[in-house]
Amino acid sequence: MNDLYIPDCLFPTDNELEIPTLLIERQASVCEIPFVCYGEQKRTFNMQGTGTLHFYTDDYRFNAVYEHPERILQHHPANIVEPNFSLFNETPIAFGMQAVYKKRFIARAMQEKGINVFVDLNVAPKFYKINMVGIPRGWRSFCTRGYSDRLNHLAFELEMAKFIANGEPVTFVVYGGGELCKDFCRKNNCIYVTPVIAMKNKLKSLEKFKDSIAFFGQDISSVCLLQTKDEMFNKQIEDFSKSTSLP
Repeated sequence: MNDLYIPDCLFPTDNELEIPTLLIERQASVCEIPFVCYGEQKRTFNMQGTGTLHFYTDDYRFNAVYEHPERILQHHPANIVEPNFSLFNETPIAFGMQAVYKKRFIARAMQEKGINVFVDLNVAPKFYKINMVGIPRGWRSFCTRGYSDRLNHLAFELEMAKFIANGEPVTFVVYGGGELCKDFCRKNNCIYVTPVIAMKNKLKSLEKFKDSIAFFGQDISSVCLLQTKDEMFNKQIEDFSKSTSLP
């Protein structure tokens, strides 16, 4: 049987909207590198059963995964963050319900294939309640996108995560947002992830200066640049949490 095959089906649900219910035993237990964005890698990029694939990017890059969820499987990630279909306060509720259905359907389909899931909390406040549908009580693994000018949203999303976790320690991942969001993670025992694009931009800046850092006639710039690259990617995830890993 084709390992990439996903049947057209209805998954079990616990709600009147018939939004699929996630498998609590298939929540992500750790946030591991590489933490990469779908659509920004080659289609042949193989994560070899490691790392985390997320969807914090323009919707056009991943809109097709609802019809073709096997495209996620082609990358072989250990974990995914639920697809983040854009939802704004101006978005009609009916469209929001559909977006939540799609993200939860894709997440459940990935769980059925052995991939663990972080629930995505990055929606407009108007959709906070709908976005909780299909998440079983006691779920502990969450991810959101950080914005330096929306720290109040970040704080509220963390409280929602704690409410859903029902007293259990949460794994709360914040993707990007710069130093202010990193400081929020540090103060609230969360995990901060530096976007790959931010690291690539920093490396490009260093590349411009590599020809000017020769030392005693030896060109050590390439060595230094390689060491810097390895160090940056190894430290992409900064874990400020004090909670233990999920079982």
